[in-house]
Amino acid sequence: QDFFGENEWLWADSMYGLQTWCVVPFKRPPQGDLTPDQKKFNYYLSKICVRSEHLFGSLKGRFQSLKELRFQIQSERQLEYANMWTHCILIVHNMIIEIEEELGIKSTCEDFMR
Repeated sequence: QDFFGENEWLWADSMYGLQTWCVVPFKRPPQGDLTPDQKKFNYYLSKICVRSEHLFGSLKGRFQSLKELRFQIQSERQLEYANMWTHCILIVHNMIIEIEEELGIKSTCEDFMR
């Protein structure tokens, strides 16, 4: 609640509990089944999660500094630094995509992972 605005949230796997700021997949109830709407929700949520994981994989493949932070975030200033670093990497990533498109180059997640 300290980090998110009124209409902001994140998604997590089913290990986490449902909160107003945390969206998780529906769990199958004991000796029951999910409703069709719950199954549909889980399906589309999983598609978002897969795309997100592919993005993280491609970013980590292209920018080795994202594989692990070399410091612990123990202050607001350090958090701001980590956010700024990530923001800069996303800007450079988008610039690379635009330049590659202009040059007719099509890179994939698998290219970055190799």
